[in-house]
Amino acid sequence: MSGKTRRTAYLTALTLVALVPSCVSNPAYAQKSATQINVKVGYVNLGMIKANTPASASSEELTHKAEAFLKASVEESNKRLQKAIEEKKSEADIKQLKADLQTQINAKQQAYAELVQSSQAQALQAISAAVNSVAQEKGLDLVVDGGGVLAGGQKLLDSGVDITAEVVKRLDKGGEAPAPKAASAPASKEATK
Repeated sequence: MSGKTRRTAYLTALTLVALVPSCVSNPAYAQKSATQINVKVGYVNLGMIKANTPASASSEELTHKAEAFLKASVEESNKRLQKAIEEKKSEADIKQLKADLQTQINAKQQAYAELVQSSQAQALQAISAAVNSVAQEKGLDLVVDGGGVLAGGQKLLDSGVDITAEVVKRLDKGGEAPAPKAASAPASKEATK
């Protein structure tokens, strides 16, 4: 290392030694201390809500139907491929059939995935709207999923307000939750009569 480089390194180190204590003692850089606030906390059992609401149930049903349909499509494709092999089709024809069948399966899989994802998003949106509505009515500042708390949950469950039943009732009534798009279509037809 040259003399000039050593001098620069020494001056840099000296500057850091001089600046670090001033940064640490400066109140602008000090860490804030914890303050106690009063928060009304509520909780829900999201699994129970999903199991007991029509929107979530229809989303789960759609998922199962999609899986069954895709399984049947794969089985049908395998039968077609096996038939082509048994009929001693050329290697090129079998390769082309295999590619076409795979493309069809992939397209169906993607379409069903998008449909299921949309259905699940609508169900979660309805649940979220119902939770927010009940929380406002009860004057709650924070609502958590009781099943999702990993630490400190018992104290929360003991002192919090369980709003699961009210949310399920709200979703069953359809209050505050967005109506499904299919349900709003007949209403608009009646309005045009």
